[in-house]
Amino acid sequence: MMDPLFAALMLLLVSAWLCLQQRPNQQQPNGGIKAEWRGESAARFAAGLLLLCAAAAELLQLPPAATLLLQQLSLYAALPLLIIVLGAQALGYQWSRMIWGRVLLALCVVFELCRRNNQLDALLITIAAAAVIALLLALWKLAKIRIWLAAQLIMACGALAWISASQNQPEPLLFWLSMTSISVMPIWAERLR
Repeated sequence: MMDPLFAALMLLLVSAWLCLQQRPNQQQPNGGIKAEWRGESAARFAAGLLLLCAAAAELLQLPPAATLLLQQLSLYAALPLLIIVLGAQALGYQWSRMIWGRVLLALCVVFELCRRNNQLDALLITIAAAAVIALLLALWKLAKIRIWLAAQLIMACGALAWISASQNQPEPLLFWLSMTSISVMPIWAERLR
């Protein structure tokens, strides 16, 4: 079993890298004009910040209530946001930052409804299944990076099988680490083209 502090450190590094890669461009090389911040980049940046806060809370050993709040926000809002970005990108949708903000709010509403109805385990399985579906869609649509997407699909199926086979809710930090890695991979795979 992985040490929770090591998992938190890995999540911190992955989410910091995600924030760094998706931050708004300060200037373009062609004359210093600021570039428009794409909606997908803004959504990934917001998800990265949420994941970064959750990892930092775990490492800094904040009070349990604060840590739980940040963990749940990351698991049930940031992670699905990354998965939806991957699916939308595979389908060729170019949504604005305003639309992605509304998607994040909708994810928070779904989380609250599931929490009140004691259905968070079902939501977690749905998130993992959505990751598999988004990766299958991306594998089908984005032929240029198929090898990377195939590796991600194997990881997503493993995460889904791990969650389905688990009697109890899995340790959230390990789940975030694997699912964040799955969701983030297309970003660096695109940069290899």
